Parts: sequence; C-alpha cells; structure tokens
Amino acid sequence: MVNRSKGVTLVELLVAVAVVAIALSIAVPSFQTQMLNNRSIALGEDFASAVNYTRSEAVKRAGRVSLCASKNGTACDGVWTDGFMAFVDTAATDTTTPPVVGLVLRVWEKPDANALISVKSDVIDVTFIRYTSLGTLARVNEKPLVIAAELKRCAGKSGRQINIGLSGLVSVNSVACTAY
Repeated sequence: MVNRSKGVTLVELLVAVAVVAIALSIAVPSFQTQMLNNRSIALGEDFASAVNYTRSEAVKRAGRVSLCASKNGTACDGVWTDGFMAFVDTAATDTTTPPVVGLVLRVWEKPDANALISVKSDVIDVTFIRYTSLGTLARVNEKPLVIAAELKRCAGKSGRQINIGLSGLVSVNSVACTAY
C-alpha cells in the first residue's frame, strides 16, 4: 500500500499566487479610483453642510453670519482650498464690503491637497458667503452663487455643484469631474 501525503505541490502554489497577483493588479486601481471618487463626493457634501450651517446660524442668531476661506481659522485670508470658517459678521453693511470677523463659530480644516473648490456669482469669483438674519444671501449684485467642488483625477459624476439661490436655499447636484 502506497502512503500518499496530503499537501500542495510547489506548482499548485505558484499557480495560486499568480492568480491572486493578477486579480489584485486588476482590482487595486479600480479600488483607488473608487476611494478618490468617494472623497470627492464627501468634499462637496462637506462644503454644502458648511453653507447650510452658516445659513442656520444666521437665522438662529438673527444677524449676519458669513463663511469665508481661511488659512488659520481666525481671518478671511486664503482661498477655499486652504480651509474655511463660519463666523458672526460684524461688517457695517450687507453689500460686497469685506466681512469683519466677530465670533468664530466653526472652522473647517484644509481639505485634501487635490481639492478644487470655486465659488462664483455669475462669472465673478467670490471670497465669502454672507447670510442675513432672514437666511437670505446678502449680495449686492443680486446673482445666485454656484460652487464647484471636486478632487483632481476623480471620475464620473463624483463632482458636486452647489447652488445657492438669492433666497439662501442650497441645492446639491452631481456633476462630471472636470480636472484630470
């Protein structure tokens, strides 16, 4: 009687390792793209949440509250991808005069290094978003705001377009990524 030992031969092991390596080489890039797309979606949703928070604070406090780009969380001194903050705005008017930082309500850290955020009123870049005590936009040019948020190299409809009407209402739409 022949006694055969149970086990795996070296050839069987090498074939199994080769199959796993091929499967991983196909799956990993797809997984990285999915993670990038999810982070891009989260960026847009976080920015929309910041805008809604600013609006609700303006209504709750019955006064002007603004959202602006901020490098350090104490002054409006950066671009939107540096981070941003919501604060009680003590500026003298509701026009396009720069905001005056009063009580800082909340600070959002700098997003991903590949983040792209633009805030525009018509074709003009906007450096701050100011809400009145009624929850309406306090803008002198009477144009709604359009915010684009995405990460570089995202794919598909992972970008977000945030629209803010003059009434202050926020809507978020999925849009195709534009930056490669």
